[in-house]
Amino acid sequence: MIESTLTKIKNFNRNGWVLSILIALLVTDLIIILNLDLLKQAIPFIFFTIIPGMLIVNILRLHKMEFLKKFVLSVGLSISLLIFTGFLLNSLYPFIPKPLALEPVLIALNLEVALLALLDYHRSQQSFSMGDIFNFKLNPESGLLAPLIFPFIFPILAILGTYLMNNHQNNLILIVMLFLIPAYLVVIFYLKDRINPLTYPVSLWLIGLGLLLMHGLTSNHIIGRDVHAEYYCFQLTLSNLHWDINSYYNPYNACLDITILPTLYQVISNISSEYVFKLYYTLIGSVIPLLVYLVSKKYFKIQYAFCAGLLFTFQIFFINLTGAVRQEIAILFFFLAVMVLFNDYLEKLVQRKVLFLIFILSLIMSHYTTSYVALGLLVPILLLPFFKGLVKDRKLNFKNFDLILIYLLFLAVWFLIYAKVQFNAAGDVMAATAGVAGGGGAGIGGGRDALVLSVLGIGLKSLPNTISAIVNDAVFLMMGIGLFAIFRERKKYRDILGDKFILGILLSITILALFIIVPGVSFFYGADRLFFQLLIFTAPLFVIGVMKSSKIIKKPHLKPAIFLVLLISLFVVGNHLQYHFYGIPYSSEYDSTGSIRGELFIYDQEVVASKWLGNYSDTDLKIYADSIGGSRLMLGNIDIYRARGINFDKNKTIPDYLYLGYVGTHDGKVYETLDVISDWFNFDFLFQGKSRIYDNYYSEVYL
Repeated sequence: MIESTLTKIKNFNRNGWVLSILIALLVTDLIIILNLDLLKQAIPFIFFTIIPGMLIVNILRLHKMEFLKKFVLSVGLSISLLIFTGFLLNSLYPFIPKPLALEPVLIALNLEVALLALLDYHRSQQSFSMGDIFNFKLNPESGLLAPLIFPFIFPILAILGTYLMNNHQNNLILIVMLFLIPAYLVVIFYLKDRINPLTYPVSLWLIGLGLLLMHGLTSNHIIGRDVHAEYYCFQLTLSNLHWDINSYYNPYNACLDITILPTLYQVISNISSEYVFKLYYTLIGSVIPLLVYLVSKKYFKIQYAFCAGLLFTFQIFFINLTGAVRQEIAILFFFLAVMVLFNDYLEKLVQRKVLFLIFILSLIMSHYTTSYVALGLLVPILLLPFFKGLVKDRKLNFKNFDLILIYLLFLAVWFLIYAKVQFNAAGDVMAATAGVAGGGGAGIGGGRDALVLSVLGIGLKSLPNTISAIVNDAVFLMMGIGLFAIFRERKKYRDILGDKFILGILLSITILALFIIVPGVSFFYGADRLFFQLLIFTAPLFVIGVMKSSKIIKKPHLKPAIFLVLLISLFVVGNHLQYHFYGIPYSSEYDSTGSIRGELFIYDQEVVASKWLGNYSDTDLKIYADSIGGSRLMLGNIDIYRARGINFDKNKTIPDYLYLGYVGTHDGKVYETLDVISDWFNFDFLFQGKSRIYDNYYSEVYL
């Protein structure tokens, strides 16, 4: 039945394809205008996150490209188009008082999709075939279907498990899911010769989606350390239906992927603002591991590319990705730019250049630090033909200079005109880093990130912490072996990887080394974030390292077992399971107690108390809270300038309002910092002269 349906779709001519797109657009419009509840929350998001990009792919005559590559390109191009559309509409202010309102947004998106559909029709001519669009093969005879279907259970378990945990403190389903994923991987590796090829990318996507949903759907509110400031910027744009950098002059507010993009999604879907971040960004983030898989698949068999994708998916930063969504979208664009740069299918240089520039410009508008790292990696790679021509052929080769010129010009225009606050912030970080490197750090760990120290074996506090360090060090060891193999067998790996990709690897390793060697660098920008971004180049080192290590020990047949042991171990520590079974609650998702749960899990009543403060408090007075109170206050739309952290080092009372959340009222605990937790009775002086003016059992307010 599935095969016959696909055959009918493939036989559909190009006239029918364009007509189908226009009908789908009309249906989407009706769903939005008629406000059809659940349909409105799903269909517009799916349509505008896939279809515009798919049309652009066809216009660039890439319809015969591998389906998975077309899919990820379509998602990236659609999101990029949404950002640029919102930015252009926003530029019409004040001619349009609310440029990001539904009417102008819907008109603009309709015109764009209609024009793209007509242009697609015109460009395709007789070369078009629906079979080129849906060009994936689902042949039951090409392998077992059960392993392909089974991973669809992971997102379902994540949704059911978080619901049960949020409402009944029961983690059974989540623990079952976290046991099933490693068991499923064992089956995949055991049946590798009988697996349908589609199983690898599908299972990689669904495992990643399950982990992201497990984290993202925890609590009824957004959770994370960066995301609340990101959400605050989004709310400023949404409330005005206009983005204005001066409304909150901060580097976060200059990131269009957390201001304009979520505003467009909310306006066309009318979904809860928090679920734009909790659900939509989760669905987008689940696509990113496929890019690591696709880039690695160019150089290795699909089983090894699958391992590279799993290495990325099991990173703690990926599992917590919805806690830093500005970087999520930026990573998506960066990985797409890398995929385009190393894609042999893009034979026509104009196709490669157009796609590369779209993704790079979108990256620059999405996140500043990711853009700086990308600049340090991609410009040297683009300059490689010039230097090779200069050294080998004794002539000038300006092959990529047009790309570099546009890249640098847009970077300068954006950061010096539209997002100068980000440029200034980068300068401040560099100055502070230089200060620490020049002697501001104390001792061997001075100025270094705690994660870097743990990898070096410094500051380990418990057995689970030590296990985590050992597992990560084992992964780094494999990467080191892979790097050594590339140096030792230069000719072999130059033929396999190519000079450009090897340069990307060497640059990535150099940047990572700086984070370990130079104090202060990792302190101001987390090592986990950097390592996460560089995995697009360094994940293949892990694959090469495991293959070489099996030869070193003269047990090549153990290669699958080494992959499994390392990846499952990384999965365990990435989800903090070693802490759970050691008896230390360390997960925000499946533990009902513990410092991480207390920090991240936000109860409805905490937000209710914050909103009460916003509605009834004296706006001339500040609101003081501990280190985790700020996230609760921001969700209640408290002006970010009113919220104040308490200086616990000063033994004196504080003026104005004092806010306590669930951890303070129920457990009597106070987060002096995110890592230092004490008892409120140690700070009784803070309550002197104050009265409790609000109490909803989960939160209290004093004045």
